[in-house]
Amino acid sequence: MITPDEPDASAKPDIEAAMTAAKAGDVPTLRRLIERRPTLAHDDAVGRAPIELAVREGHLEAVQVLLDAGAEPDRTTFYGDSLIDIAKDRGHEAIATLLERACARGRRITPSETHADHPIHLAAEADDVKRVRELLDADPTLVHRGDRAGGTALHRAVVGRARKVVALLLDRGADIHAVQGGGLGSMSGYAAQDLQPIDLALWGGPRTLQPSPWRMLIECGRWLGSRGTRQCVYDLQTARLLLARGAAHDLTIAAALGDIDRVAAILDEAPARIRETRPNGRRPLSAAVEFGHERIVRLLLDRGADPTWPDADGSSRGAALYAAARSGNRTLVELLLEHGADPNGFVDAAGNATFAAKTPELRSLLMAHGGKVDPYDLVWMGEDDEVMRRVAEDPESANAGCGGVFTAVCTLGKRDLLMRLLGAGIRVPPVAGGCQSYLLENPGMLRLLLAKGGLNPDYPTPEGSTLLHALCSRDVRGRTMNHRTECADILLHAGAAISAKDEEYRSTPLAWAARNNLPDMVGFLLARGAPTNLADDEPWATPLAWAEQRGHAEIASLLRRHGATR
Repeated sequence: MITPDEPDASAKPDIEAAMTAAKAGDVPTLRRLIERRPTLAHDDAVGRAPIELAVREGHLEAVQVLLDAGAEPDRTTFYGDSLIDIAKDRGHEAIATLLERACARGRRITPSETHADHPIHLAAEADDVKRVRELLDADPTLVHRGDRAGGTALHRAVVGRARKVVALLLDRGADIHAVQGGGLGSMSGYAAQDLQPIDLALWGGPRTLQPSPWRMLIECGRWLGSRGTRQCVYDLQTARLLLARGAAHDLTIAAALGDIDRVAAILDEAPARIRETRPNGRRPLSAAVEFGHERIVRLLLDRGADPTWPDADGSSRGAALYAAARSGNRTLVELLLEHGADPNGFVDAAGNATFAAKTPELRSLLMAHGGKVDPYDLVWMGEDDEVMRRVAEDPESANAGCGGVFTAVCTLGKRDLLMRLLGAGIRVPPVAGGCQSYLLENPGMLRLLLAKGGLNPDYPTPEGSTLLHALCSRDVRGRTMNHRTECADILLHAGAAISAKDEEYRSTPLAWAARNNLPDMVGFLLARGAPTNLADDEPWATPLAWAEQRGHAEIASLLRRHGATR
């Protein structure tokens, strides 16, 4: 919802050059750029990494150069494709083989090739000990099998607080230090990438199954009992079980658990460990803050911890201050500010510490230290009058945030604020950003933006994905847009191009709908005259090709009845 920090100004030219070189297969330039800035191989500060473009365009040597420099072979795109999917879809078999070998050598669990869970994953999360035992008796290798999200049955058992299953899996050889790879999330959240089971015990993770009523009641009680003392509600029993069986008890884990003696002992023995991180980048300082362990926070700061060091969840300027502000812990907020914490540092898509502040008093304190909130943030905060004051003072500020102020307004259904903004002359930004689809949340407001807000009915991203494409998509959690056909009808009446092609998939909206298994959109677009084939179609990118590649038989049959060919 809220965009992360922009890349450092000095890094931006190199990031852009690396993306261009990867797309073109310009290996000499890639090597030169990586030598100057090694992080470029896995930098996704612009929402994707160079290796995605190298794979997409079929540049084998460029892919190898990026892998050698540390690029992740198992990363997943926003639309749920693995790099191997991208290569295979486009017929780049040599690249697919290269990536498969790299994944096999990697430290992370490889997600299921079918993007589906095995019964053992569901049984483990459901605490079905009998079923898990039966499955392992029949096939012991299942203990290592990856699920759709890149986790093992042990990861799923920890998420489900299924301690008997956890013990059984460990007895059967489960890797207690297995690192979850990048795969598909569930409707309850994004995949818990780069987490070990102990991380899930402490910080939780998205579920695929609904907990039983009695378990929900117990967890609700734990949450109520923890309010005001810490932001995180961890499963201490499972954490202790994992630690007793050999899980990592490093500085970050000790800080989260409030084990000040262990924290001090680790730093006394090896002071340089103050910089250590968990596999997902989480640091001891933010862990201690999240769990409200003030003495450990002070100890870490005294030993040299910097609250602006990059941390987990895409927080390039630190996550500790955000956690303190969100939980309303003024003492820790003041302490972190004294040590140079950045009130404008973003945490992934959750905004900065100033936005997250629990109370107006805390927000004022952060603003006194340079913290800022823009009109986009203010919409989410319910400060509509302040939004209008800001945009009247600085109309360009309406374009800040993820796609500008209108994306937040439409997502929240604030029709009155929309009318006030339009009346003040505020218009949709000319270039679509990452939150382009938020403008489609409310059909009535979409009509207003098209009629009075200057919204282009195509409104393509730099890679050519239009609003119609957005209506035909699913994200990495499998979610789709509401009001799909109604909004599509509005866009087409406004002049949207029914067969525009994007750069990523070289596909029309109809092909996207076929790829993403959306029969309602396929039927709607066909009824509105969308062609099933175009003269310049790539063989792998036609609607029928996508339906067949993804196994959507119903859609494939419908397309054939309308004359589709591969």
